[in-house]
Amino acid sequence: MGLLDQVIGNVINSRMGGQQGGMGGGLGGMLGGALGGGGLGGGGMGGMGGGSSPLVMALMALLGSGALGGGGGGLGGLLGGMTGGGIAGGLGGLLERFQQNGHGSIADSWVGDGENQPIAPHQLNQALGQDTVDQLSQQTGLPQGDLLQQLSQVLPDVVHGVTPNGRLPTEAEASQW
Repeated sequence: MGLLDQVIGNVINSRMGGQQGGMGGGLGGMLGGALGGGGLGGGGMGGMGGGSSPLVMALMALLGSGALGGGGGGLGGLLGGMTGGGIAGGLGGLLERFQQNGHGSIADSWVGDGENQPIAPHQLNQALGQDTVDQLSQQTGLPQGDLLQQLSQVLPDVVHGVTPNGRLPTEAEASQW
């Protein structure tokens, strides 16, 4: 199990009160079990089956390329796109949106070594932009208010966890996860 697997699973378990479940099957099995839903598509990220958690789907859509729908080449595809893919342009694009929309200091706290600043759902909506929120809501089936509330609880810790050195991972580092 790689760093991204551990980070998302641990954050969701601690923040959302999930139960540790079926650990087999990589990220899909872990998160599907942790959130009480079905697996995310066999042993990897490829299929993102219908029983997957909407919150996990939203995180994957923000951080990786091809994580929603039929695209995506497994966990490697997600990680390869993490620095430049996904709905918001991957992790780097996501952080850039926060900068551009007036919430850069909040996002910077997630990458840095200090305490993560919280983000309110309305601030997250501003940072992501309405088009992105609409797309995430449509793809996950979550009402926008629920989506923003859940993401605001877990996104700071997920970003913090995938930037353990206080910076964005390089493509080479991300490919080794």
